Amino acid sequence: MNLHSLLCAAMVGASASLMPLPVKAADEAPAVRQMLRTELYFTAIDAAQWDTFLAEVVTPRFPDGLTWYDVHGQWRGPSGKPEKLPSRLLIVLHADNRNNERALVEVGALFKQRFGYSVLRASAKVEASDPDWTTDRVNRNPQLTPQSRFRP
Repeated sequence: MNLHSLLCAAMVGASASLMPLPVKAADEAPAVRQMLRTELYFTAIDAAQWDTFLAEVVTPRFPDGLTWYDVHGQWRGPSGKPEKLPSRLLIVLHADNRNNERALVEVGALFKQRFGYSVLRASAKVEASDPDWTTDRVNRNPQLTPQSRFRP
C-alpha cells in the first residue's frame, strides 16, 4: 500500500469515528408513568444515626431509590419568633398504592419513636420516567406499580 492509500484509509477511519451515534427510536423511549413525589422533612440527627435509620427503616421500604439532602429549616417557635432548625429532606418517587402509603406512615412513626420528632410530609402527583423501569421490573415492584396492578 502506498502512502497516499494509507492516508486516505486513515482519513476515512477518522471521519467514521466522528459520525453521530444512532438515536433511539421513539418507541424505545422510556415510558412516562404517573407517580407521586413525596418529600419527608426530618430534624437533623447525628450522621451515623441517620445512616442507620436509612439502612434499617427507609431503604427496605423504598429499595428502588430515594434522594436526601441536608437542608436548613425555619419555623415559628413557642416564642412566636422564627427559629432555625437543621433538617434533612428525603424525596421518594413512588406509585400511589397502599403498600407505599403504609411504608411512608411507618417511616414517620419509627422516626418519632426513635428520636422524638415528628416528620412533615408533602406529596404531589408527577410524571416520571427512567430507562431502567422496564415493564417486568415495574410489575414486580411495589414502589413503582400502581395498586390496581400490584399483586404482593
